[in-house]
Amino acid sequence: MTRNPDPKPGRWVLPMVVLGMVLFTWIWVNRLGTADVDPTSPPTTPVVEATDPEPEEETEEQAPEETTPTTRIPPEIEVYLSNLADDKRALAELSAEMNAANQEWDDRVVAYRDAEEALVSVSEQALVFRTAVEDHRPPDVMPALVDAHQGSVLNSAITVATAAEDVLAGLRAPDDGELRRAALVEFRAAVAAFNQAVDQINDIIMQ
Repeated sequence: MTRNPDPKPGRWVLPMVVLGMVLFTWIWVNRLGTADVDPTSPPTTPVVEATDPEPEEETEEQAPEETTPTTRIPPEIEVYLSNLADDKRALAELSAEMNAANQEWDDRVVAYRDAEEALVSVSEQALVFRTAVEDHRPPDVMPALVDAHQGSVLNSAITVATAAEDVLAGLRAPDDGELRRAALVEFRAAVAAFNQAVDQINDIIMQ
């Protein structure tokens, strides 16, 4: 069975930290540039005549609206985040098919041929998913983001595709299903790692 191509997943922690620092600095500088305060405008107060015999009408002082500075995300990064969202949805569908195919085979509600066809389909879709993630590169103007994508995101996608092939190989193996179940565990772990990496990148960029 093919092993995880990245036996040291912790080495991608540093690129994620660097990415967070770069994006935080960029967002902070942009927010400083959007503040627009006019200190020369003095507050005005209503003048009431003391000789007015009529009762004063109570007026509600309208509180100034609070404005929150907004940061414009570059269009190329918006496209990158949109691509990641599409990849995440595709992986959710792929994971559901993988789990259903294995559960049906474990419960013996399908014939071997049907289970094999289902896992062949999942394995082929996993390769398509991996290719899509490779193509959905972030803009090169942010090296830290590129490093994070190449590390945690793409590495998890590669493991998803590899584990899907191993599940199929495990079904075809002349054992009691141990190889297939072990590969399924690796597949699910890779799915979780991919989703976590995507969520972290979104949190860093959108904070």
